[in-house]
Formats: sequence, structure tokens, C-alpha cells
Amino acid sequence: MGHKLLSCFTFALLFTVACVDAQWSVIGSNPDAILPDGTTTWASEYNLATNKFRSLKLSTNTFCSAGAFFGNGTFLSAAGGEPTNIASNGYRGIRYFQPCQDSTCQIFEVPTLLSSPRCLPYNLYPFIHVIPNGIWQGYYFIFANKASVIYDIAKNVPVKALPDAPGGIRSYPCTAGATLLPLDYTNNYNPEFLVCGGQSVFNGFTNPAENTCARTDLGSPNPTWEADDFGGIPRVMPDVVQLADGYNVLFLNGGQVGQAGYITAGGNVLSDKPAFTPVLYNMNKPLGQRWTQLTPTTIARMYHSVATLITDGSVWVAGSNANQNPKLTGPYPTEYRVENYIPPYLSGNARPQITAFNNQTTLNASPIQVTYNEGVSITYTLTGTPGTITATIVQPGFHTHSQAMSMRLVHLQITDIASSGQNTYTAKVYMPPNKFILPPSPHYIFILNNGTPCTKAVWVLIG
Repeated sequence: MGHKLLSCFTFALLFTVACVDAQWSVIGSNPDAILPDGTTTWASEYNLATNKFRSLKLSTNTFCSAGAFFGNGTFLSAAGGEPTNIASNGYRGIRYFQPCQDSTCQIFEVPTLLSSPRCLPYNLYPFIHVIPNGIWQGYYFIFANKASVIYDIAKNVPVKALPDAPGGIRSYPCTAGATLLPLDYTNNYNPEFLVCGGQSVFNGFTNPAENTCARTDLGSPNPTWEADDFGGIPRVMPDVVQLADGYNVLFLNGGQVGQAGYITAGGNVLSDKPAFTPVLYNMNKPLGQRWTQLTPTTIARMYHSVATLITDGSVWVAGSNANQNPKLTGPYPTEYRVENYIPPYLSGNARPQITAFNNQTTLNASPIQVTYNEGVSITYTLTGTPGTITATIVQPGFHTHSQAMSMRLVHLQITDIASSGQNTYTAKVYMPPNKFILPPSPHYIFILNNGTPCTKAVWVLIG
């Protein structure tokens, strides 16, 4: 499965085969992705308000495809898999989707636009980031297996090789989860990279997964690695989500044994012992104090699971299919249930409610245009005595195969906080300075009270 948050209300789902303490709730379950003409599809738009989906027509196979947004807000899906009985091959395919609010938008496909087929070998899905700041700004950071380089894309040459990362194999099928950690204006947006989980033995289907992480400072002229554990739970195929507070990173889903891949024709599973318990990583705490184990789910989320931050600060979780085709019986059947995970930071503090942004009071019907370095006025309500008020801007990313493509979180400077009436406040928030810090695309702005996010983020378009 792959998915992308399109607006404050909807997702695009591709390859979908057919407030107390932290808690889970199942919010949807329906395998019938059927078009009006009665045919089956593998794409849909999921409505967060109703927990219903709208089927979208596709003709090419989006299996293992990549995804991202253009600066104008159009969603792009690229490449895919082999032909099937219901889909033509997607190897050279490109798909465009312009989000709308009236449930009329459809996917536009160009089946052979890519210059060559994009086939997917082993050791695929390297982790790639454009370095946002520092001496390597604009260079690519590329990580695969244990190796990584800083790469000059303009000259098409590597300029620095990092030491091998500690721990096991980190690339598919020994899949780890990784992220560029949240960026903060108070340290000049210093970039750091974190990778966790994986497997120490290739084809070690009964071998315990990695209970290790590695972190490096990409703002350094000579980056090295800091080793850590993985919160006490070995995990392969984890999903990673940056929470709205900009300090905590959530890891969830996956298995504690084996590696990614389909159950064999003989019924042998490649990964086992589901990792039901999420773990929370606080990037600002000292080494040895960063991990917290959270409330477990009861649903196994193995191969082809996904998770993402949504606009109320909670986490949307779906997927799991370790079978070549949809299968409702046996070990780890195709999973159609959707869950909403409520992280701990949504309890304990009053939640702001944004009522105006950039002098507009109609919010989230369409994205509000903002520009880099712009100071934007914001009005919000908050009951009780305010705590420390902060702001973040988030791109939740395109999620597939433990990748969180384009996921980015940046702390925003907030000034001029003032009371303007009972429980009502005004302030000014400043957008990031350039496209390296925050690439052009749709994003979501949160106001937080002592780290507790607002009731709903504001949908903006920058760039």
C-alpha cells in the first residue's frame, strides 16, 4: 500500500488490494473498492470526516510506486509493477491527481511517460534526502544497507562517503525505517538523520529483527554515527511518523522476526511475531533516555502497512498484506481495517483552535497561499491559562514500504502573541526561509499549547 494526505479531509490510497492516554480505535473496514461500472480498482480517496472512501479509476499497476507533490499541489505517482489480470504494467507510468473538495476529481494517467521501465530489484528503496541546510545544503544524502554518501546532483558525483552505520542491514527486504529529523530555526535548521530497525541476516526468516538505531549529524563536515537501541523492541518493516510537536518521532507496525516479502506458495511466512507496541523517540533527550513504549494495538500490521500524521495530530494507520493476492484466511490475511492512533500528547493540555489565518476565516476549503520568509497573522482560541505556544509546519509525506517520501517537519518562529478578547489570541508565525528547508508543496500548520497540537491544522501551499 502507498498513501498520501491530500487535504485536511482526504487521502489518496494507491495499491489498496481490492482522549485519554494513548489509545487505538478501529474506524473503518471495507474491502469493496468498486467503480460505478462494477469493476474493481486499487485506488481510492479516503475521507477523514466520514471514514468512507471513494473509488478512483486506474489502468496501470501502481505496485511499489513512488509519490510526491508538485509545488502547485498536484499529486504525482511514478512507476509501478508488472501487468496483472486487471491492470496493465506500470513500469513507465506517471499518474497525476489534483485534489478537490467536491468528489469529482479523478486520476490522469500517462502509461509510458518514463524513459525506461522502473523495475524493483533487491536492496531497493534507498533512503534519499536533499540536505536542507549547512555546508552540504542542496546535496543529496543517500543511505542504503549500511552505506551512505553525500552526493552532488549537479555534477552527478559523490563528494563524501560516511562510515558504515552501526547495526544490521537497513534496506529492503531487511527493511528499516528512517527519517530526516524535525528542523528547528533555533539551531539554524541543523539536519540530522535517524534510521532504526532492519535485519542482521539476509533471508534470515526466523532471525530476530534489529533492535538498533543509528543517527548522524548532516550539518557536520565529517558526519559520524551515534548508535542507539530501538526502544527495546526488535523490528523490521517499521513505519515512521513525525508527530506535530516537532520533537517526538513515532515508530509502529512491522514484525519482530524475519524480513519483508510475501508468504511463500508453501505457506511459509517471511516475517513473524508482529510488533504490536509503538515506540516514541524524543530527539532532544540524552542518549539512553529517548524511548518510550506506548499502548499496543491488537491488529498485526506486517508487510505493506502504512501510517501517517493527520490534521488533528493523531495518526492514521492502515494496510498489511503479506500475500501475493488478497487473502482473508491463514497467517496475516489481507487487512482492510483502518485505525486511528491517539498519541499521549493529545491529552493533558487545552488544545488551541485556529479561527483565522492570513486574515482568512474560511479555513481548509482550499490551501492558503504563503511564501518563504513571510510573517503570517494567526488567530486562535484557547481556554484556561496558556502555556508555551509553539508552531510547526508539516508535510506528512508519501508512505510505502517503510519509506516516508517527502516527509518534513519544521519549527516556525512565532511572535507577537497577544490577547484579543476572552480566550482569543493573535500572533504572527514566520514561514521557513527557502525551498531547501521546506520544499514547495501543500503543508499543514499546527499551533501547540505546551506541546499539545491544535484541534485542526491549517492547510497551506508554499512555494
